[in-house]
Amino acid sequence: MTATAAAAAAAACASPGAPPGGPLDRVAPVIVKVTPDSGALNVKDRSVTVAFNEVISERPRAGDLSAVVVLSPSDGPARVQWRRDAITVRPRKGFRANTAYSLTIMPGLGDLSGNATTRARTYVFSTGATLPGGIVRGAVFDWSTLKPASGALIDARIGSDTTFRWIARTDSTGRYTLPFLPAGSYTVRAVLDANANGRLEPRESWDSVTVSVADSLRLDLYGFVHDTLGARVVGADLRDSVTLRFSFDRPLALDPVLTSDQVEVRRADSTRVPIRIVARAAAYDSLARTREAAAKDSALRADTSAAGRAARTRADSLRVIAVRDSIERARVEARRAARDTTTSMAPPVPARPMITADYVALLNEPLPPGTYRIRIRDAVSVSRITRSSERTFTRAKPAEKKGEPESPPAAADKSKAPVAAPAKPASGTIPPPARTTP
Repeated sequence: MTATAAAAAAAACASPGAPPGGPLDRVAPVIVKVTPDSGALNVKDRSVTVAFNEVISERPRAGDLSAVVVLSPSDGPARVQWRRDAITVRPRKGFRANTAYSLTIMPGLGDLSGNATTRARTYVFSTGATLPGGIVRGAVFDWSTLKPASGALIDARIGSDTTFRWIARTDSTGRYTLPFLPAGSYTVRAVLDANANGRLEPRESWDSVTVSVADSLRLDLYGFVHDTLGARVVGADLRDSVTLRFSFDRPLALDPVLTSDQVEVRRADSTRVPIRIVARAAAYDSLARTREAAAKDSALRADTSAAGRAARTRADSLRVIAVRDSIERARVEARRAARDTTTSMAPPVPARPMITADYVALLNEPLPPGTYRIRIRDAVSVSRITRSSERTFTRAKPAEKKGEPESPPAAADKSKAPVAAPAKPASGTIPPPARTTP
C-alpha cells in the first residue's frame, strides 16, 4: 500500500459516523439452560450452572450475585461464581443425599447494558429418587402497618437442626412459597430483612410459627420488633376535658386487650378519676369519624330552610359525582387490565388487626385544670412481656384570647357628674378666699 492510500485509509477510519454494533440492547438476560435440569432426580453434580443468552453483570441491583440467588435448603449463603454468561451455585457443605433442592433467581439480575430481570425463576432437582410433596405458602405483613413485606426472608428448620434451613424470599406483593418439604414439624420464620444481608439484625421485625407439614399448608406471618423489657407509658394528653390519649414506647398485644381496670387516673390529692372505657386510638378515631359524618348528615336532613335544602342538594350532587367517578375509574382499570398481557395479583389481605401503641380513655367526669397521674398496671406488650408504668400529665387553663383584658373594667356611674380637681395656683401667688354662702 502506498503512503497516500495509507493516509486515506487512516482518515476514513478517523471520520465520524455511527457507532459500531447493532441497535441498543433493551432486553434483560434470558436463562437458556440450567444444569442439572429442573425436575431431575438422583443428581450427582456438585454445583448448579445457570447459562444466559448474554454476558451478565457481576453487580446486580441488589448488590452482589448472592443477593439474587436463593438455594434451598442450605446450611448458609451459597457460593456464587460469575462466569461471564453463566453463574455456578455451590452449597457450602455440598448437596445432602436424598434431599430436594430449589434454586431461585430473584428479580434484579442485569446485563452490561443495565437491563434487569423483573420476575423470579425457580428450578428444582433432587439428590434422591423422589420429590417431597410438602409445601408452605402464604404472605408476610409488617404488623405495625399491615402492609405486605416485599423482600422478606423466609426460613424453615425441622427438628433441632438450626443450621440446615429451607429458604425463600417474598415477592413484590409479600407472598412466598416453600416447596418440596419432607413431612415433619417445622419452625417457619419471616424476617423483614431491611438491609438484605440474609440474617436477623437487632431491631428488625420478625415472626415465627411452628407448624406440622404433611402436604399443603397456608401460613401468614406478621413481623414485629421483639423486646425483652415490656411496654412503658411515655405520653398522656387531654384532648378535651373527658378524652385522655396516652401512648406506650412499643405496641401492646391484641390479646389480652387493655381494659379500664388496668388504667388509673388520679388527682393531685390521690383520689381516683373514674374511667368509662379504654380503646385503641385507631378504632376510636374511626368510630368518631363515622359518628361525626352521621351527625352532620342528620343535621343537614333536619334543616328545612332554603339554605338547608340547597346544602342537601349540593351534598347529593357530590355523592352522585363520587359514584360516577368510582365507576369510571373501575372501567379504566378494567380496560388497562384487558390490554395488559401479564397476570397481576391483588395484594394479600391481612387477617389480623394492626398492633398499636396509642390508646384513648374516656373519663366519666370532666377534669378541671391541674396536675394528674396516669398509671397502667400489667400492660402486655406484643412480645408477651408484662409491665406496669406511670406518668404525670397536666391540664392547663384555657388560653385567653389575644388582646382581651384579664378582667373587664368597672362600669362608670353616669348619674353622677365628674368632679373636677381644684386648680393648682401658680407659683408665688396667693389663692383667692373661698366663697361662702350667706
